[in-house]
Amino acid sequence: MPKPTSARHQSEDSLQSVTKKDMEKLFTEQREEMDKRFSDQAKATKQLITDHAKVTEQLIADQAKSIEQLLADQADVILEAVDERMDKKLDEKLDPFITKMDAVLKKFEDHRDEDVAAAEQLRRHDDQLKKHETRIGKLEIAATRA
Repeated sequence: MPKPTSARHQSEDSLQSVTKKDMEKLFTEQREEMDKRFSDQAKATKQLITDHAKVTEQLIADQAKSIEQLLADQADVILEAVDERMDKKLDEKLDPFITKMDAVLKKFEDHRDEDVAAAEQLRRHDDQLKKHETRIGKLEIAATRA
């Protein structure tokens, strides 16, 4: 079918042509605007995610510190309880031994005191014997001269 060449058909073609160009331009502008909005929204979302990740990491770190402190406190309580129990058991086991050792030590000290006293007495006797020897020697000399 041939194209109509009337003035009315030409103005409709030109109207369609302008409308098509305007529509393409409008679509392009809208696409660019939407791309810009999506890009801005993506940046904002990315920033929110980053901020939330930092906050979450800080909360996890705080919780980890709190848990570590609780575990350390619990370990201290357990160690104190074990220490008290060990002290009690050691006292139960060592008390009879220490009591017997006290008796042995007392006997040892008594023997040492006796040895010291005997040594002093022996020195006194030794001194006395020397004095007697000297005296006897003098008496023998005097007896041989007389």
